[in-house]
Amino acid sequence: MQNKALEIFYIFFQSILTFQAIVFISLYFFTKRKDLLYYSLFLLFAAAYFFINAPYTFFGVPEDIVWRSAWYDYLNIPLIIIENLFYLLFLQSFFTDITADKNIDRVFRFTLWIVPLLALVFILFSLLHINNELIYYTVKIIAVIPAAVIIYMLFKKKPPFSLLVANGLLCSIVGTCISVLMIILRNHGWHYLFTDGYPLFFIRLGILGDMLFYLAAILKKWHFQENQLAFEKLQSQLEVEKLRNKISGELHDDVGSTLSGINMYSYMITDLLQSGKYEEVKQSINIIQKSADEMTHKLSDLVWSINPERDTLKQLMERLEEYSSDMARVKGMKVNVNMPDYLAEHNLPVESKRNIYLFCKEAINNAVKYSNATLLELNVEMKNGKLNFSIIDNGKGFNTGMIKRGNGLYNMQKRADQIGAELILWSQENKGSSASLQYKIT
Repeated sequence: MQNKALEIFYIFFQSILTFQAIVFISLYFFTKRKDLLYYSLFLLFAAAYFFINAPYTFFGVPEDIVWRSAWYDYLNIPLIIIENLFYLLFLQSFFTDITADKNIDRVFRFTLWIVPLLALVFILFSLLHINNELIYYTVKIIAVIPAAVIIYMLFKKKPPFSLLVANGLLCSIVGTCISVLMIILRNHGWHYLFTDGYPLFFIRLGILGDMLFYLAAILKKWHFQENQLAFEKLQSQLEVEKLRNKISGELHDDVGSTLSGINMYSYMITDLLQSGKYEEVKQSINIIQKSADEMTHKLSDLVWSINPERDTLKQLMERLEEYSSDMARVKGMKVNVNMPDYLAEHNLPVESKRNIYLFCKEAINNAVKYSNATLLELNVEMKNGKLNFSIIDNGKGFNTGMIKRGNGLYNMQKRADQIGAELILWSQENKGSSASLQYKIT
């Protein structure tokens, strides 16, 4: 039962399918996007499946000869299994924001385990000469379920490309279901054009619609991502500019006031020398030396904190360990630094790194000066999407309800506020104290 118009459509569809598979796999080599690779492999195996199921159209071989041959049964079902496996992998890869949901992830894990299991069942059925028709229907149903879940989530979350993708998936689902229905009707004695000669016409239409909508969706998604990247780049530039202005202001205030003080004391020294007040000269020189040392340390911290090659947590903790060891040595305190290995190479934004560093320095200063402790611990851990920086001592502690909020605690709170973090103080008399900064990863 042949139809010239449908034969032409089959040839046209097969050309488009093969060409599009080549286009997608070529794009994969440029972009290294896994969803493109999986989709191109899905199209290639689908093309192979359609070739062997329309032998007369493409090779002039009567269908009955092919369908009754021994090799057809051993080739047809595996192609369907592999084709649907790559389609599931494509869905999982393309919709990472949706499949990250635990419940949806379970659906995909279940179906991805079922598909290779069906391959084993097919081998077993073939060895025992059992009809494989049930495997065909099962594979098609399994491929439809995750696609239906994705459509539901797309309409629920409404991402920028949801309508296009949902339409494509609907085309695929409807086309698959109608083709399966045609095959079932044929097996139950219904003999019409689409049941006998062209049962796979509808699945071809579904794949064609899915392919075109996917192409439109991926172009729209890339455009959306480019806009997002441009926005993030602009936002990053604004943050850098904001940080520059802030650092410029701090340098103006700190360096300017320090140099003014040094300049004033240098004039005073001249007058004091002329007056023979050598003890006061000595005090003024000490003040100048102390101011210069403080400014050197501040500039060193500033240069380190804005160095992009020092953005990892490991480098931050090494810097703090060096600082705390120098401070604690005077009081005979032992210093321990604890950080999980998996956090070592985690990068921090410049502004966050700088504020965390200054927060920890202030907390270390307070612990060394006032705690009378023998042990100082610097701990970093990840919990509930937050980095928790803790400076803990085993000193005399203090009453948190009666503590005076001096410059030290004010500066710590200020550092926390500037990066949207939370400051948590804990202490118990004679049992030590801790200052923690909980910084949310964004």
